[in-house]
Amino acid sequence: MADNMGIKLGVEGEKEFKKSLAEINQSFKVLGSEMKLVSSQFDKNDNSVQALSARNTVLNKEIDAQKQKIETLRQALANASESFGETDRRTQS
Repeated sequence: MADNMGIKLGVEGEKEFKKSLAEINQSFKVLGSEMKLVSSQFDKNDNSVQALSARNTVLNKEIDAQKQKIETLRQALANASESFGETDRRTQS
């Protein structure tokens, strides 16, 4: 019974983990599009204060998304390590 419960929790946690990563990766795509839009808006004035400020805003959003992804991956690794042990192939993958 305990093994069944561990497998169930592992599968459900994995679904949530994959969903979270998919959402973060989708936000990277949106931010990439946003950066292209900013670049095209300031095509001729690409070194103006407004252009640089707009780029800075998008880059800060990308940094926040990357931090979120790293934290999600750290939590998943910690959970796998606790559940299966650090040397288990499931933790390694």
